[in-house]
Amino acid sequence: MGVGMDAAAGPLSLARHDLDRGRPDRALVALEKVTGAEVEAYEFWNLRAQALFELSRWDEAAAAAEVGLEREPADAALLDVLALSQLERGRKKEARATIDAAIELYPEVAELHAHRALILARCAQRSFRPTSYGGARGAVEEALRLDARSEIALRVRAQIAIMSNDRRAREYAEEVLALEPDDGGAHAIRGAALARRGDVFGGLRHFEEAARLDPSDPTLAWVGRHGRALQRPFFAPLLFLERVSGGRIRFAWLLVVFASAHSGVPLLMVAVVAFWIYMWVAHAYLRIQVGREPE
Repeated sequence: MGVGMDAAAGPLSLARHDLDRGRPDRALVALEKVTGAEVEAYEFWNLRAQALFELSRWDEAAAAAEVGLEREPADAALLDVLALSQLERGRKKEARATIDAAIELYPEVAELHAHRALILARCAQRSFRPTSYGGARGAVEEALRLDARSEIALRVRAQIAIMSNDRRAREYAEEVLALEPDDGGAHAIRGAALARRGDVFGGLRHFEEAARLDPSDPTLAWVGRHGRALQRPFFAPLLFLERVSGGRIRFAWLLVVFASAHSGVPLLMVAVVAFWIYMWVAHAYLRIQVGREPE
């Protein structure tokens, strides 16, 4: 769209255009200029909910989606945004109920099944309890049955594989990146897959690239800072242990502690305690350097 067309287009058209080109911040600016009856229109709230969601403003996105659903109660896009916003707000049961309602209305929409898979995977993550990702895998398989080329479904499949330590995570992440080589989120998924398997340095490079490609995304910006900080010499021993353990540093460390406790060698036990202190200090230092992960 040229400059002349931009000037002639109404704010709703500009907002739609900005969303399509990945500028939700500018879409919100355009929506601020909407007046009159258009403020009450479904499209206004649909665009607003989408833009707020892409900016990780979950509470506002959910509120906008709810207002839009008052006008169009069966709208698939708004139900989808509401479900994902509820998930990010920690309201997992509500998110699952919302996405199930959407699928009941639109059973043939692959994107809805993919997002149901993501919600089920996040619901399965519970501390100190057995975790099963069978339901999430089944949902994403259904999404791919409906649309084998769905980028959203392929991305969610990779995310679930990473979360569940599936050996195919790296393969799935490579497939996502091949489809979207200039997408920050695709690089973040690839980086996470590599890091989970012990290739920390390879993962960090993708994290940095993710932040470079999409600097406006707060999550990717945090990931980029995380990657840059971890490449400092101070973290080298920790990254070495990650690489040697194949990404299973916690289990490897338990074995080291057990072996040192039964070795009868005091110096070895002192070294183990010293390294344990170093890991806590490294964790604290990293949090100071990169800040908290965006909510």
